[in-house]
Amino acid sequence: MPQSLPTLCGSIMGSPFSLSAKIHNAAYAALGLDYTFVCFGVEDPVAAVGAIRTLGVRGMNVSMPYKQAVMPHLDAIDESAQVIGAVNTINNVDGVLTGYNTDYLGAVRALQEVTRLKGKRIAVVGAGGAARAVVYGCVKADAQVTVFNRSAERGSELAQTLGARWGGSVERFVAKDYDIVVNATSVGFKQPDSNPLDGRLASHLIVMDVAFMPVQTALLRQARALGCGTVAGTRMLVHQACRQIELYTGHDAPIDVMEQAMLQEIQRLNL
Repeated sequence: MPQSLPTLCGSIMGSPFSLSAKIHNAAYAALGLDYTFVCFGVEDPVAAVGAIRTLGVRGMNVSMPYKQAVMPHLDAIDESAQVIGAVNTINNVDGVLTGYNTDYLGAVRALQEVTRLKGKRIAVVGAGGAARAVVYGCVKADAQVTVFNRSAERGSELAQTLGARWGGSVERFVAKDYDIVVNATSVGFKQPDSNPLDGRLASHLIVMDVAFMPVQTALLRQARALGCGTVAGTRMLVHQACRQIELYTGHDAPIDVMEQAMLQEIQRLNL
């Protein structure tokens, strides 16, 4: 396969965003690898997949809106990505492009830092790509998952497809019926005052928000004030990036270095 010096990795997205580059390049430096990571803003995801082959790009992250569009153009799709229906990682091994979804691992690993998941009653709010990854991961970890979403059609389809229960709109969420609640919608992302579960929490819950900017969303701030355990979206983000590092380099990911780089860049972007 074609090669480059240094070894090239990157991300394809609608508009280039610096966060992944900071996280990955910090990891490569810590590992002493001659790798570099570049964010590409592209309009043609199919051509971008072709460029991976032509240039010998070792690994490519995939961001919205291209997580589904790239799938028919890869050589293989990992089972988890196939079930979730989205690829966020393309691993190029000897010219064979395999699509993975590391978002679900990021969610599971972040939650498992604070609790076991087997048998836990988990409410997931949302029915988009992030929600599909969270539901898949939690069901796979033997949790009892219920989906809540504004659109009944999308929410019930997600629940049925992934082996979860359909709970209805978020107004039907009752805190006492659950151990964990995850906001897997975009509400709260770059919206420091928006809280999709405002007034619906209780102190026994573990609350996770997949939104990572700001690091402490309005949902997480309210949860902490009530005494809930909390999991920030940044932990999901860094854990899913760790799996990408493992795939692209074959090395264990230096998570502490990656988290520091991530938080510094988020702080810079929020200035």
